[in-house]
Amino acid sequence: MLTSDMRDDKIDRSPKSTLYKPSPSFPRSSTRTQAQSTKMTVTIARRKILGIGYPRFAIPEWQALAEAYDIHYFVPDEREQVVSEVKRLCDQEGPFDAAYVLFGTAAYSPFHPDMLSPLFDKPGHCGLFAQGGAGYDDVDHPYLAANGCYLSNTPRAVTEATADMAILLMLSAVRGLYESELNARAGRWRKDLALSDDPTEMTIGIIGLGAIGKSMARKTKPWDMKILYHNRKPLPKEEEEALGATYVSLDTLLAQSDIISTNCPLTPDTRGILSDKEFEKMKDGVFIVNTARGAVIDEPALIRALESGKVKRAGLDVLTTEPCVSSPLYSMKNVTLQPHVGAFTKGTILRGEREVFANVKQYMETGVPVNPVNKPVKIHKSS
Repeated sequence: MLTSDMRDDKIDRSPKSTLYKPSPSFPRSSTRTQAQSTKMTVTIARRKILGIGYPRFAIPEWQALAEAYDIHYFVPDEREQVVSEVKRLCDQEGPFDAAYVLFGTAAYSPFHPDMLSPLFDKPGHCGLFAQGGAGYDDVDHPYLAANGCYLSNTPRAVTEATADMAILLMLSAVRGLYESELNARAGRWRKDLALSDDPTEMTIGIIGLGAIGKSMARKTKPWDMKILYHNRKPLPKEEEEALGATYVSLDTLLAQSDIISTNCPLTPDTRGILSDKEFEKMKDGVFIVNTARGAVIDEPALIRALESGKVKRAGLDVLTTEPCVSSPLYSMKNVTLQPHVGAFTKGTILRGEREVFANVKQYMETGVPVNPVNKPVKIHKSS
């Protein structure tokens, strides 16, 4: 999920909770007449979806979903409102077949079970929680699975924009752009600036060659880099050959890479995957790039490595604590910092909203979302 400041402040937030009303050609309930002689009419209730947030760009897709199902949605201004509105809507309108939360919905993150527990209080309760974003470390998906609920994400939406940010941070670190900019803004021009480095023919080590890591690998081709990678398991040989990437152990990657980029999800296994002992195994003057999650790198260990020169420069889009009020990293000239904006683009939000609605649509039609993250303990029928 992306940061709360990604919401569109131009959205009309009045009323706070709304039932989308379909066009007259799509009645809210279907009425079918049985054999003419009986004059019996049966009304079939429309199935319901709970929405947290309103789309900024994928409005046609949202409206198409709303023509088929009742969407009760609200746009929260504060965290307490998420808790109260979910409970109120579940009490008054539930049960819901599915629920979603969109990119950058204010006050939603981080996840807490109390926020969604009302979805599971009634028989025939919610079987899908569709969230915008690729990462799901802030959602208790085992809790959802235990309640018979799928969690789905939007892995493709953020890929290219995040990989672009990784390349930008890599170039900034290698060329020392932040230090140069400080000099230029202070009117010092090139005074006391050391020569920077060239990325061409460097060795880059990518930790986590998933969708974002693969995109980053492809984007390094203009610099004729040697690409090493470390995953839980190697990719198929044909995919390695297409990317020009070589699978190695983590220790080998650390020892041989000029640039190390973390592109892995945050899990118990990857938390602090780069710490003091890992920095000791790296080349002197290595460059570090992180567009994954702040906690995959031990931040105090990184600061020590930057101070000692073991890490020459770093480019970071993420920090362990976000938003971060203060950090020693803020005053370091050898660090390029961004406020977790790797996926902060119009295209990302459009693609993410479309993926959210595609997950909901497929679940409502088949009982399984497009991008399931977990496996529910018990499956609820989608109809």
